[in-house]
Amino acid sequence: MGLIHGLTGAAAVLLLLPAAVSASRMWQALYLGGFVFGSTLAMAALTAALAAGSSAMPKPEALLRHVPGVASFGSVVLGSWWMLA
Repeated sequence: MGLIHGLTGAAAVLLLLPAAVSASRMWQALYLGGFVFGSTLAMAALTAALAAGSSAMPKPEALLRHVPGVASFGSVVLGSWWMLA
């Protein structure tokens, strides 16, 4: 999922530009490996922070019952819109 998100924006082009202009295959592989590791570590840290913050919040029963369905419906609608647009 992160790979697709990264490929959809201009940030991926700008962040991967050093690897594209490097003459050495070794430096390209090291840069891309560092980019993948750093991106994965940043996404994991953000997910852990969000999970820690949300676990401390009170959760009403109505919210727990309806949020998964609303989120799933929203994901399907947004994904369909992106594919058709």
